[in-house]
Amino acid sequence: MSSDNVFEQVEALIASDERQQPPELVDAILKAIAKMPGAGRIVAAVRYESEIQRIENSELMIKTLWEEGKRASSTLDSLRQESVNRDEVRRLILDAIHKVEDLRDRKRVERIGKILAHALTLGPASDFDKAEEMMRVARDLSDQDILGLRYLYDTQFVCLQQSHLRVNIDEINNIWRDKPRKIEGVLQAEYVSIFLKLQGLGLATSVERKQTQLPPNELVFGLLAKGADFVRYIQGAVGTTQEPRVA
Repeated sequence: MSSDNVFEQVEALIASDERQQPPELVDAILKAIAKMPGAGRIVAAVRYESEIQRIENSELMIKTLWEEGKRASSTLDSLRQESVNRDEVRRLILDAIHKVEDLRDRKRVERIGKILAHALTLGPASDFDKAEEMMRVARDLSDQDILGLRYLYDTQFVCLQQSHLRVNIDEINNIWRDKPRKIEGVLQAEYVSIFLKLQGLGLATSVERKQTQLPPNELVFGLLAKGADFVRYIQGAVGTTQEPRVA
């Protein structure tokens, strides 16, 4: 039997079917809170601000896509001439809009726009499923996470290429020993947590420490192919980026 207590209703909604989409859950919670005396104006304000944020984020993402597209106009012109599944393109764009709607970080919104631009300029050969995954990852990464990933990319990508996208434990240990971990704007105490987060998202992996090369308790991380792909995707349509780089 349903409870008349608004707070119990909200808790039940939060604990309900995990497949429920966040916007639907938020809407249901706001409806429950609106039943409280005097809460109507608060709920109206929240809905208004939420709608403004969704519109602004969608516009920023589309603007980023547009700017990237103009810089790669020849690529997009050839894309129009080829046999492209327009429904797939439309679905990917709508998915990108959906992913940016509730983001507070404008840089994450812009990254998703760049990922979308990169995917579209790849044309019919593009793996839109991969693009969707990259956009999902972009929602979770802060500026500091991006800098940590860039450090791995800048120091290890050549090694990853040479080993045919496999992590070479010996080479990674050599790089870890020889390349100072100085990431601009990031405290050294935060390095491990950033690399562990990247590992959780499948962008990096912990690597066995070679006792002859590194001191005890040293944690070593290697760039994965997915991490290298992500860096390329956030470079947008033409392979350049305004994102900050490691020192």
